[in-house]
Amino acid sequence: MKTKLSPLASPRSQRKRARHSRPLLAGLTLAALAGAASAQSGVTLYGVVDASVAHGSGSVASKTQLLSGSLLGSRIGFRGVEDLGGGMAAAFVLESGLNADSGTGTASNTNNQASGAAPAAAGGQGLTFNRISYVSLVGGWGEVRLGRDYTPTFLAQALHDPAQVGSGLWIPQSALGSRTVLANPAGVRASNSVSYLLPRSASFSGQLMYAMGENASNAGATRNDGSLVGLRLGYASGALDLGLATETIKLASVGDIKETVLGVNYNFGMAKLWAQVLRDTTKLAGKTNGHSLAVTVPMGATELRAAWSRSKQTNAAGAATGTTDKLAFAAIHSLSKRTSVYTTLARSSNKNGAAGVPFPGVAVTTANGRANVYEFGVRHVF
Repeated sequence: MKTKLSPLASPRSQRKRARHSRPLLAGLTLAALAGAASAQSGVTLYGVVDASVAHGSGSVASKTQLLSGSLLGSRIGFRGVEDLGGGMAAAFVLESGLNADSGTGTASNTNNQASGAAPAAAGGQGLTFNRISYVSLVGGWGEVRLGRDYTPTFLAQALHDPAQVGSGLWIPQSALGSRTVLANPAGVRASNSVSYLLPRSASFSGQLMYAMGENASNAGATRNDGSLVGLRLGYASGALDLGLATETIKLASVGDIKETVLGVNYNFGMAKLWAQVLRDTTKLAGKTNGHSLAVTVPMGATELRAAWSRSKQTNAAGAATGTTDKLAFAAIHSLSKRTSVYTTLARSSNKNGAAGVPFPGVAVTTANGRANVYEFGVRHVF
């Protein structure tokens, strides 16, 4: 349920404006909200509760557990838009990740560096607005955002994956390897960021982001750590959707990380094809190359998904240090506009010393071993 809380409107008029919503990437397109902004201020409460029973088996250890946000990250959020007149609006989003299996919150990062991460007992601190936290100005010239937001390369991945990359068993190995191998603290979101988004267009989209690590000028070699510059461009026409993004984050420990993502979708009507290529390079820690290919087939209230993805790592000398391939299959059945049940099967295969599993923590395997997982879950959007 989508509820607007407005100090300027009567309770009756508030109820009339309440309606369903699907906040899949709720903070990504606030420019769209500006077009619907009224002369009154309003706040919308939204969220996702997603939980699944999963079992993973590996050559070393297996585990059965309850996962949160496997199909779509569990969250609760607030967003609002105020019409300022003259074609301009002010907007904000505050979005907190949560663990539906335990009721705990998820941690944030204050400076896009290892030093800004939460303590080991992440989540025990309660809810934080770790997912999105920004205020913006929107007009015919575009949108300027200040705060914590998705990075350009993550958006390029999310917009070209059936599950918007996701946070559970479905997540492509290309994205999973990129995040875990180089431990990029801003692989998904960046704090202390300033972003500019192009005006809404039927065909073109774009984003420019600069994020600050906020280190003192006398911090030596690490004074620029956590600083990020990124750019994303998108083009959509008919059945075709293209996206390209690149960004660099300063990290002295690895010689900086440069990430580039190219994604494409094509809708054939009976099925939709999704593909992307991802590359992370560093001067000291080598590089990762990722590829993913997925297809979705709608069948009434059910959607079938199948995907292959790969993450390949090499060291600074160019020698292979690990390759993981992943196959994933999913079926999502909508019980209503807001509630779905789903099942996912995934299998990872490793070589060149890799020991990756379909999702961290669901199984343990030896180097060059395999792991299998399956789950059944429920997702509710409000």
